[in-house]
Amino acid sequence: MSWQSAARGGFLRTLPRGALPARTGVSDLQNQLSRVCLAANSGPARPQFQPLSSIQSLFQANSFATASTPLKASQTSKAKTPKTAASKAKKAPLSEKQQEALKMKQQRAHIKELKETALVRPKRLIITAYGLAMTEKLQELKGQYSVKEAWPISVQHATSLSPQEKERLQAQADANRAANAAAYDAWVKSHTPLQIKNANTARLTLSRIGKKTYSAIKDDRLPKTPQSAYILFVTHCMDTLGYQGKAGTEAFKAVADEWTKLPQSEKDHYHKLQVEDRQRYEKEHQEVYGEPAPKTQRYKTPEDYN
Repeated sequence: MSWQSAARGGFLRTLPRGALPARTGVSDLQNQLSRVCLAANSGPARPQFQPLSSIQSLFQANSFATASTPLKASQTSKAKTPKTAASKAKKAPLSEKQQEALKMKQQRAHIKELKETALVRPKRLIITAYGLAMTEKLQELKGQYSVKEAWPISVQHATSLSPQEKERLQAQADANRAANAAAYDAWVKSHTPLQIKNANTARLTLSRIGKKTYSAIKDDRLPKTPQSAYILFVTHCMDTLGYQGKAGTEAFKAVADEWTKLPQSEKDHYHKLQVEDRQRYEKEHQEVYGEPAPKTQRYKTPEDYN
């Protein structure tokens, strides 16, 4: 008989699958199927059967599925913790004292940021003979007297220098002045023009909001600020002989009166110079800082104050 008939007749069904060990059941089944196939080959028809690998995988799936694949434990959703009353409650408004403290804290942080932007100048050496004499004497008396006691002694020493000592100290002061200039120039050049510009802006702000005055950093690389028509007229007048030797207040008052009486045709000349100076500034600003120049407000003239 063919192997299909043997299979339908229950030949395979009589195999005690449960009686065989798990590891040897597959190999015994393969041996029995091989014998069935050999018997079937003696007939005229050739069997068309599936490969043993598929039967083996089917047998293993039926035999060991429950033993090798554990059931996944059901995941329970985590209970959401209820929000407390404190978290739901809105924040109470700050009191006047708390608002003042917060304002002071923000102001201190702003000042600290401005000081970092303003940059710190290099320390300068003493550039006067009197100062050098005071420093030398204080250093000599250090440890022997207190600062309060040593100070008047140093003042007496600095005011009664001999010509030889004064000449020596003056030479040292001149050398210090040259060293300060070189150190300052190197310090400025170690920063970009944009950094110097931002530093000067921060220094101007610190001088306005604080008690200490911060002088601007001088840098020849920075483009000169454009001048108004009136300032150009003032500069021209101050260079003439008619205003030389006059006091500042008197001179500026006279120039303001002259500008007011100036014909419009001559004012237009200075307004043209103002436009040209503004164009010069915008070009240099783009070249030096790499960004366009900020827009400026309208220049004021003496007529605006009348």
